[in-house]
Order: sequence, then C-alpha cells, then structure tokens
Amino acid sequence: MGLGLDGRTVAIGVFAAVLALVLGAVAGTHLGAVAGALAALAGLIPPAVLAVAVERRQRNMARARRRQEVLRRFAPPKPAGDREGEE
Repeated sequence: MGLGLDGRTVAIGVFAAVLALVLGAVAGTHLGAVAGALAALAGLIPPAVLAVAVERRQRNMARARRRQEVLRRFAPPKPAGDREGEE
C-alpha cells in the first residue's frame, strides 16, 4: 500500500524544516526582543506547518484504504479451483 506520502506532503515537510532553519538563523543575527520573537516563531510555526503535512498524509492513507476496500468489494470472483479433475 505504500507510505501515503505524495509530493505535496513532502514539500510541506521540507518547507517546515527550511522555515525553522531560516527563522532560527535570523533570530541568531538579531539582539533583544526581536531575537526572542523570532525564536518563538521558529518554535511555533514549523510544527503547525508539519501538522498540516501529517494530516494530509493521514488523509491520503485513509483514501488509499477506502480505494482498496472498494476494489476488493467489486473485484471479479476468483475461480474456486480446477474442477476438471474431480469427476
């Protein structure tokens, strides 16, 4: 069934990591209250973005499970076996 990762989910996860790095780097270059605010953003924003990626992955996995269930339900019946030799 796969991992349920698609391009958008990976892109959102990468964006969260890049956002954390950029905000952390910017916070490291400033002093005082601005650095504190940027550090707080670096701690709050990426987890929210990552939560979106995780939710999207779960939604994709549920969709794949539903699709597999429908395919199983409407699949043609499998042959019961070779009955030619039974007589």
